[in-house]
Formats: sequence, C-alpha cells, structure tokens
Amino acid sequence: MATGFFLVVHDEFTGKPRISSDLLLCGLVGAQIADLVVGGRLTMSGDRVALVRPEVSGLDELGTFVLDSVSHEPEAHTVRSWNDALGEILHDLTVGRLTADQVLRKETSRGLLGKRKARYPAVDLVRARRPTVELREMFDDPRRFNLPGAFIASMLSTLEVEAVLEPEIDRGTVRTIAAQAAEHLPGSLSQLRAGLADTVAAISLTVRR
Repeated sequence: MATGFFLVVHDEFTGKPRISSDLLLCGLVGAQIADLVVGGRLTMSGDRVALVRPEVSGLDELGTFVLDSVSHEPEAHTVRSWNDALGEILHDLTVGRLTADQVLRKETSRGLLGKRKARYPAVDLVRARRPTVELREMFDDPRRFNLPGAFIASMLSTLEVEAVLEPEIDRGTVRTIAAQAAEHLPGSLSQLRAGLADTVAAISLTVRR
C-alpha cells in the first residue's frame, strides 16, 4: 500500500508531493503497517503495533524493512513512535522502488546555500496515475472498495488531505465516503487508524509551536 499511497499524494508532473513532508511520512508508515496487518504479519494490541508472524518470505524491501524493525524490538511501540523511527527511511525505500521500476525518475537541483533537492517526475504516466485512478473509481462506486482501498480512503481523511482527489472528487464527498469505509474496517485497522490520528494531532501541535 505504501507505493500506492505515495503515488496518490504525488504530483507526477512537478515530481513533488502534494501534501506536507510530515504527513507524507505518516501516511507511508501507516500504509505499510496496514499492508502487514492485512497480510497477517502484524496486528494492533491497543495502541501498540504487535508482531504476529515474523516470516518475511514473499515481502518486498519495504515490507521486509518494517517487519524486521518491529520483530527486533523487545517491546511493542505506538504508531507515533514507529512513525518517528521509520518514516524517512521508508520514504527513501519507496522512491527507490518506484525509480527502479521506472515509474518515476529522480532529478536533483541545488537550492539555498547549495543544498541539494530531489524531485521525482513520472517516467510512466499510466503507472504513476494508476493508484489514483483506481481509488477514484472506488469513490465513484463504493461497492468496488476493497480492504486496501478502504484503508487508504480513510487514511486520506485522517491525514486531512482529501483535496488530493480534487477536482474530480470534492473533499466533502471524500470525507463522507471515507467515513463510511472506515466503519467497515476490521478492528486492527481501526486501531491503526486511531494511532495515525494521534500522530497527526502531534504533528499539528508541533507545527503550531
């Protein structure tokens, strides 16, 4: 789910995210943990991410990294803690995967004081837009929602970034349908979503300070 979420909130022409970097990292961590929950390898124990099955066979590099990170910790941690620990590395793995698959390409430039900045415009527009197209189709006909789609939809609302689907779908419609989708999430994904909401609240508080 992480690469799909990344592409949904990514501008394929400018090569830049359409949301803040903090919310992007939060969404990537949430999406990848959700993927492992759906796959039966992780679960939520209250507000903590808990290990179910440490088997990494069949996982890609992103899934392996997150599962290994959780499995090597002696105690369970909150979603917010994992967001702080995994976000930036998971971002690098995600763009690495998408560039290796020739969906995006990396372009660098020099910014203020010579600091290098990277952006990732699309190489293959069809594949770069596919997750967004598929998600919009689910919003057009909610009967088509699958579990990953329902979680990503609810997460867009949790992160308060519903505008990424505009102008095709207005944010009010996204909120309404995302709330309905969230009602059908299994308990572990609902708890994960609550953990993401706590993380977003902490990010907002930090920004206001």
